[in-house]
Amino acid sequence: FFFGLLAVYFFSLRNMNYRNLPALWKNLITFLNIFSISCVLCSLSSRFIFPQMSLEGQAFWVIGMAPTTMGRILLSKFMASCLSMLVISAVLMFISTQMLEVAPDTQAVALLLAACLSSGIAGLSTGNGAIFMDLKERNPSAIVSSFGGTLNLVMTLLFMLACIFPVALFFHYKQLGYLDDTILRFARPILVLLLIFLTAIATVVPLLAARTSLCRRDY
Repeated sequence: FFFGLLAVYFFSLRNMNYRNLPALWKNLITFLNIFSISCVLCSLSSRFIFPQMSLEGQAFWVIGMAPTTMGRILLSKFMASCLSMLVISAVLMFISTQMLEVAPDTQAVALLLAACLSSGIAGLSTGNGAIFMDLKERNPSAIVSSFGGTLNLVMTLLFMLACIFPVALFFHYKQLGYLDDTILRFARPILVLLLIFLTAIATVVPLLAARTSLCRRDY
């Protein structure tokens, strides 16, 4: 429902003549759109991805006794979550940038942010969901509003801000003309490396910690 509303809004950008705005304002609107999509991703991941392991309930021992590893189980849940979020966020960001007719480098970084945010948010939500797994709770709302669910929401929001804010600030100063060609040439790869580093930390660390936590449990 929320993604549908965002899609309707993005398709309406051209009718509102936002593409005729100065480049500075189109850049600002682009990153605000990225922020809105990311907020929905954080909210839905806490509601639907975080409780996945806990909702297995008392039957989780069957998974524990299955001829597979906890690492594979976590990886399958992570991949399903990440791919679903990536498809939705990438399509919405592509529509937004096309309707605004932004520069190619802005469109490229928007799609890169879609990939990074999808991977990091899915990794945090899947990993935290396993670390704070509560097999006795049957109510999904109680799982989401628990300490682990609240912590997961805060962590995903902080990760989102850490990814978006530096990139948005860089493009804002670029549009204002404060950055010369030398700074632009060195800043772009640094920003890409920063996004990759943050994404790797947010994805790998929670999943490794979750696998260790699951392997120590008795089933």
